[in-house]
Amino acid sequence: MAQNVDAANLKETFVAQGGIWGPAWETILQADPVYFAAYLKLRSVPMNKKTLPYKTQELVLLAVNASTTTLYEPGIRAHTAAALAAGATRQEIMETLELSSVLGVHATSVGVPCLMEVLQETGVSAQVDPLDERQQHLKADFSAKRGYWSPHWETILRLDPLFFEAYTEFSSVPFRSDRNFLDAKTKELMYCAIDCACTHLYAPGLKTHIRNALRYGATPSEIMEVYNLASLMGIHTVLAGATALAEASATS
Repeated sequence: MAQNVDAANLKETFVAQGGIWGPAWETILQADPVYFAAYLKLRSVPMNKKTLPYKTQELVLLAVNASTTTLYEPGIRAHTAAALAAGATRQEIMETLELSSVLGVHATSVGVPCLMEVLQETGVSAQVDPLDERQQHLKADFSAKRGYWSPHWETILRLDPLFFEAYTEFSSVPFRSDRNFLDAKTKELMYCAIDCACTHLYAPGLKTHIRNALRYGATPSEIMEVYNLASLMGIHTVLAGATALAEASATS
């Protein structure tokens, strides 16, 4: 790429695509416009294709920025503002955050298989009785409220039905019929986004939610666009780092 980059045009393009301009972006643009141009080309792929509606794109970006494994506050603020500008309601934004908040359960989703492996390796007996009547009810309740069942929930249900019951209630709030502001396909794309994010990369959950998203009508192109959007998280390194560099340079 040529070094004589038109900085004003880059900023105009970024804003035209719905980007929220701020001091950090200005710092990057001034420090290395060639890098900014390359990032903008990457960002432009999903923003120009719009396989997903622009509002959904911003909600996906909000989900990955707000995920507990990321918590990038400047991104949370920027994509909240952009989602509102794109027509998202306060309820849709809250539902996006609530969907993302279930990520904490992966402590259990990862921990339980490890526990079972170690019990087997050490010869400690693990209870694997068939589900009793109450557990069968809890399984049916989860399936009804969340719209799917995955075999990995079975062991969790057996080991800790009290936790499983509480998690079902917690995770199903966005699926209640009196709320349900986002459609089922969009919800599953949100889960795909937070599971594929570079700060998490939880493959078992990602495969589950890909299946669910396809079942609700998502296309491979839509799922690929979720990956495109989640890939943009890498810019956080430069957003934070360039700001720190500018501050340090100003005081040295």
